[in-house]
Amino acid sequence: MAEGSFVDEVTSKLTFLLSEHGFRVIDASEHVVLLETPALCVQAAWDPRGEVSVDVFRRGQRNAGRWSFNGMVGRASVERLLELAREAMRAEPAILAADPEFYERLAAEQKTKSVEWTAYYSGTGPHPRPGKLP
Repeated sequence: MAEGSFVDEVTSKLTFLLSEHGFRVIDASEHVVLLETPALCVQAAWDPRGEVSVDVFRRGQRNAGRWSFNGMVGRASVERLLELAREAMRAEPAILAADPEFYERLAAEQKTKSVEWTAYYSGTGPHPRPGKLP
């Protein structure tokens, strides 16, 4: 990242979470920022090798249905990837509304994918995404 810290970039590019949705920065390090409301958590992470991820999940349910945005630094900067995550969160109101049905549906989809990939890698099931790789 050229200038500023990751924490500064997150609070700048995702400021709408603080001002419009009542999130607070709960924990911050050089590469991870955790924001919370009483209902939701947003975790923004930057791997210096180039990956940026933003995950939204219900508080206390980190592993039970999460919305994720992931991008690689290259054509887009860390700052731009955070802007894209912001745009994606704003495009789907259920994400920040802590809609239980939305997160339960995500959890069910993620569990199904997990079972499919586990079966594939254990040699007991087909490849979950048939067809040619890009």
